[in-house]
Amino acid sequence: MLHHSSPDNQPKFDMVESAGVGYKYLFDERVYLLRLIAAPFIIKFVTVLILALFGENVSFLSANLILLPSLFAEGWLLAQIIRSFTFNERWPMALSGESKLDQNKLFNRQNCIIAGIITYVLINLAFYGLQSILVLSPEDLETLTQISNGTPLAEGQTFSFLPIVTMIVILFSMVFWFPLIWLYIAASANIYFKDFYLTIMKQRLSMRLIATWMICLIPFLVALAFIRNFIVTAFGMDLSALSTAESILLESVTQFIGFLISIVSTVAITNGISQYFKTNSQ
Repeated sequence: MLHHSSPDNQPKFDMVESAGVGYKYLFDERVYLLRLIAAPFIIKFVTVLILALFGENVSFLSANLILLPSLFAEGWLLAQIIRSFTFNERWPMALSGESKLDQNKLFNRQNCIIAGIITYVLINLAFYGLQSILVLSPEDLETLTQISNGTPLAEGQTFSFLPIVTMIVILFSMVFWFPLIWLYIAASANIYFKDFYLTIMKQRLSMRLIATWMICLIPFLVALAFIRNFIVTAFGMDLSALSTAESILLESVTQFIGFLISIVSTVAITNGISQYFKTNSQ
């Protein structure tokens, strides 16, 4: 378990260093990570395939339900990585041979992994719920364009400003809710949610978390743009009229890069936050 560090030796959250640790972990543990990613990626691929086959016939709620198994798989992956990075517990876990010690360690590990998975899934479900509020229909976008151009609305035509107002509130309150996205780290590392969140707020780490995440995100987004462009050019794809197979290929590449972003950012944030806690063997 991780406990608070001594106030006499207060650490510093270095954003670049933490991001560097994330990238280094991805490279150093690439063989181990490929083994871990395999099952979650296959599950993700299957869900993407199902969504592609159904196309636009799937509602927003149904699409999220289809993605649910992949969320559990991603939560398992990230929980395993957090345990591996923080406590050097690799999967499958090597045992010492002392039955009592191994039993306690496995029980604690199992509880933390399950807690991490459930927390990760709940965070994503909350995000999907919020996303459903923010989504603008094509009709709403057209109406918004009319309003922006000063064109009077037709009789009976209405427009809800709720998504825009919600987005503004979200942006201005980001320093308060952004740490909540990473609560699955606390669950996997056996840190109380309250201690995790209050440590971030008291140390004013929210902006550092955001900056660290951006450092982890941007290089992969640039790489993804180049890779997608290469695939589109190499296969002569028409982005305005993609076939089902082409859509699945591009989406699979995007999802794989997404896994890499999650791994690097999770390790980076874990590295930065764990410095404010001392590590116990459990």
